Amino acid sequence: MDRLERALTGCPRHRRGLAEANDSDKVIDDESKLALSMDVSNFKPEELKVNLDGRTLTIEGKQEVKDDNGYSMRSFVRQWTLPEEVDIEQIRSHLTENGQLSIEAPKTKPPAASARSIPIQQASKEQ
Repeated sequence: MDRLERALTGCPRHRRGLAEANDSDKVIDDESKLALSMDVSNFKPEELKVNLDGRTLTIEGKQEVKDDNGYSMRSFVRQWTLPEEVDIEQIRSHLTENGQLSIEAPKTKPPAASARSIPIQQASKEQ
């Protein structure tokens, strides 16, 4: 069904997981950051939305054109569930002049394991 929908509209309805990015979407998922990039050059900035609900990132575009010959509408929705290590408080988006939308967020580093001594508690002797 996604193949048919992509062939007809250029995009599937929803995406879950970073590995399922559309062919035109670029995903960089390395140790330090998560970065997404997609071509939205057919849309004006005011026709785009980027939302975060919990760990679900949604990118939407909706365009309606009315002229003397009729009416046309173009839309897309992309949705990803962000991994736990992504710092969602630091997520940023940027739209370039040539219509590339990029979204980037750093990853949090797990606490470093350190060596330490653990004291032994002794049970008290009852008299």
